[in-house]
Amino acid sequence: MSFFWVNIGSSFNEVKEQNFLWAPQYGVKENGHTFKNAGWEAVKKVNEGDIIFCNKDRNIIYIAMAVKKAFPSDRPPSRSFDKWEIQGTKIEVDLITLKNPINVNSFYKIFMATHNRECKPLVFNSNGACTENYMCKIPSLAAKMIASLITDDVYIDFNSHIPVAKDVIGCSREVTIQARVGHGPYRDKLFKMWGGKCAVTGIDVESILTASHIVAWSISDDKEKVDPFNGLPLIPNLDKLFDRGMISFTDDGKLKFRDGLKNLLYDLNIPINSKLNRVFEENKKYLKRHRETFGFED
Repeated sequence: MSFFWVNIGSSFNEVKEQNFLWAPQYGVKENGHTFKNAGWEAVKKVNEGDIIFCNKDRNIIYIAMAVKKAFPSDRPPSRSFDKWEIQGTKIEVDLITLKNPINVNSFYKIFMATHNRECKPLVFNSNGACTENYMCKIPSLAAKMIASLITDDVYIDFNSHIPVAKDVIGCSREVTIQARVGHGPYRDKLFKMWGGKCAVTGIDVESILTASHIVAWSISDDKEKVDPFNGLPLIPNLDKLFDRGMISFTDDGKLKFRDGLKNLLYDLNIPINSKLNRVFEENKKYLKRHRETFGFED
């Protein structure tokens, strides 16, 4: 199972309305010689069930799942750019439109530090701008990191044999959505475990605490979504840093933070030697996955 990033521009409506992605197989130089583009070549590698994150103007606006293997297909009538030859490659997809697009600026620095060099071709250049490559194959941990930032009622099941992007449906919807927003039994159980206090600061004003998932709701299975051991009660600034992968915690509760973040922690009055007041044994598998997802593991 593979994961991809695609940069879509003016074709974004076409992608949404007709549920396909397309790229030329080769281009032609002014001297008549043909050339291949690494971003076009990546399109040929997409197989049934692969997940594709669709970027437009530095926002992930769609999550696409290939419904069949990429196949040769002539250029769509809507594509008239004369530097593109007729021969191309097409991917038919099921598409989820995110009501709340994921802003690339919220994660590109982490992505560049931990995953970019493993992408083929690269997603970002050295200045943090998206490369001009149409499609890039990305590692699974990069896909998990992006997916963890989804705030819609959509999740990607990485735990099944074939990851599937889907909306929350069925009888579990109410319970899982409550867990998503930190309400209901999930929040009650989590706060009871921690005595109604922030897991780091000990602040006990429950009305300002967030029931923060360790492994994000959007990449957890149905059981993990409502497991109180997959959560930490945190004050808002810690929750936001943790949710965005700017900080994490070791299995013994010690704070880990990104390079260059020390001044921000100081400004937020968060000591760099902060730690979780306790760690349940059941927390550790989730903490490890959080560190892996956001590149804190060696």
